[in-house]
Amino acid sequence: MTDIRPADVVTTGGTQSRAQISEDTVTNYAEAIQNGALLPPIVVYHDGTAYWLADGFHRLMAYARLGVEWVPADVRQGARRDAVLYSVGANSDHGLPRTNADKRHAVMLLLNDEEWAAWSNHEVARRCAV
Repeated sequence: MTDIRPADVVTTGGTQSRAQISEDTVTNYAEAIQNGALLPPIVVYHDGTAYWLADGFHRLMAYARLGVEWVPADVRQGARRDAVLYSVGANSDHGLPRTNADKRHAVMLLLNDEEWAAWSNHEVARRCAV
């Protein structure tokens, strides 16, 4: 694990597998951080240039809202596609529970990709943890 600056993390690359951000969750996480809570590290994939956010959108927004300069991160080697694949299965057993819309959005991320759409329904479901 390492610390990285929130400004260095790419959040606009299509790696978000949730249907939408929960402002209530961002607020709750920000309050928890202010009260000394240690949240799990965000997960990013680094391709040598960009840090693609794969898990921790709500946490990263909470840190940014508070003006935190460095956030704990699990940095893995990989590209944007690796971050997408990780993202679609993230939060299946921790964090803010996924809604049906979140699960649908995750599945559609894979089905809208030429390579991943060729996978079996079972494989798409397995990757999305649905």
